[in-house]
Amino acid sequence: MGQRKRDIAESCGRLYAALWALERIGAGTDELGKPGHARYVITNGPEHKFRRLLDKAGGHLYEATARKPEARATAAAELVQGIADFIPADGIPSGNFTSEECEAFERGFAEQRAAYEEKWKGLLPGTA
Repeated sequence: MGQRKRDIAESCGRLYAALWALERIGAGTDELGKPGHARYVITNGPEHKFRRLLDKAGGHLYEATARKPEARATAAAELVQGIADFIPADGIPSGNFTSEECEAFERGFAEQRAAYEEKWKGLLPGTA
């Protein structure tokens, strides 16, 4: 039996949070945190957009490993290992998210982001 769409959307929100944290820790940038970016991803072909974001994950891991302190590399490696937990069992939907799914996505993103901000507040620039 497949996952419910709301659960899939929440998992995608958590996945987006992991990719956001990896970008912040690895590259030191915040493209994924810009206002409206997450909504754009989930309402304009989420499967394709997430594949592009996942393609960048290895580069962010590399950047985190090359940057100091060593805690960056450890955090980035933990994030990359955890990404698989957030990819929905049925895959990322190719169709745009509905309003209800957008709410579930935003809830998953906010909860996971808060957990990362608490855990790695010293490594996530601009969070304290």
